[in-house]
Amino acid sequence: MIRFVLPALVFLFFILEGTVFQVFSPERYGASFVLIPRLVLIGIVIIGAFRGRVSGVSYGLIFGLLYDIVYTEILGVYMFSMGLIGYICSLPYKLVQQSFFLLACIIMVAVSIQEYYLYGMYTMLGVAYISPDQFFYERFLPTFIFNIVFSMIIIIPLQKLNRYVEEFEKQLEK
Repeated sequence: MIRFVLPALVFLFFILEGTVFQVFSPERYGASFVLIPRLVLIGIVIIGAFRGRVSGVSYGLIFGLLYDIVYTEILGVYMFSMGLIGYICSLPYKLVQQSFFLLACIIMVAVSIQEYYLYGMYTMLGVAYISPDQFFYERFLPTFIFNIVFSMIIIIPLQKLNRYVEEFEKQLEK
């Protein structure tokens, strides 16, 4: 039962991104910037750091496909990007697992890769009609800042949860 805690938590992040954060979205209230929570991506990177590349890629592909099905009209864009980021940013080393700052830096890189990849793909496919400067100031910076603040809040609880799941699995092996 405990092994379903991490997928359930990432699924909860997925639900929060599409419901709660859309209600409190700044652009809904007339702001000139767009704020996009990437909670699932943050969860995938943290889980990948503790569980390894197989988990990072698996979570990335599954939740990326779910993203594509629910939120977009083009299948595969999120699935590929989240799977790739899950692979690139899954560094299951003790140094990464124990360092709050290093894990936060990896999350910063992951959010940056995700945003610029999506911007590039949607521009190339003719879906996005926004200049690079406008993208950077109106979408990337607010999204980046929000996700970094969220990751600073969630890193330590997820580290503890991952350690708890790991210890529980070790107990089951004995």
